[in-house]
Amino acid sequence: MTITFWTEDKIVKAEKLWKEGLSAREIANLFGSKKNTVINMAHRNRDRFPSRQDTWHPQPKAGPPFQPIRHPDRVTRVTISGAHVTMPRVPCIDGYAEP
Repeated sequence: MTITFWTEDKIVKAEKLWKEGLSAREIANLFGSKKNTVINMAHRNRDRFPSRQDTWHPQPKAGPPFQPIRHPDRVTRVTISGAHVTMPRVPCIDGYAEP
C-alpha cells in the first residue's frame, strides 16, 4: 500500500494558497515538503492551479527614451543582407561631417 502525500484536504488548502499568490516554495514550507512536489501536484491538477506565467509581464523601465550616440565622422549603412553597419564617413559619398 502506498501512502500518498497529497490528500484531497491538502490539495484544497494548497489551491487556496496558490490563488492567494504564494509561491510553490512558500506552500512547500507550510506543508513540510519540497518545492518540486508542489509544482508536480499543481501540474497534475492544472484545472485547479492555473498558470501564473500568462499573467506576469515585466514593467517597462521608466526614464528618458534611448538616444543612439551620434558620431559625426561615422555613418550607418544597410548591407545587402539587411544588417545595419556603422562605417567611417567617406566625404566624396556622404558629404562632410556636420559641426
